[in-house]
Amino acid sequence: MATMNMQAELNCMIEKFPGLKPKILSLFDRSLEFQTLCYDYFLCIKSLDQWESNIKKGEEFVYEYKIIKKDLESELLRYIDTEDQRVG
Repeated sequence: MATMNMQAELNCMIEKFPGLKPKILSLFDRSLEFQTLCYDYFLCIKSLDQWESNIKKGEEFVYEYKIIKKDLESELLRYIDTEDQRVG
């Protein structure tokens, strides 16, 4: 039977390919190479999820900073315009 530390990889495979559960369980029990492939797939999925999450967070920050940039530009131009009126 699969060891406890491989449970996450095994569950990942069964969730992805539920119709192949009996074959997955059998291969997982018999093949170290298949276990390694499952582990690699599990790490890939986890990394991809993390990168996608980071990209979404990054996009939110970019959007927020674009708003701040526009606000600052407007404020700077108002300040410059006010200074021109004082001087001129």
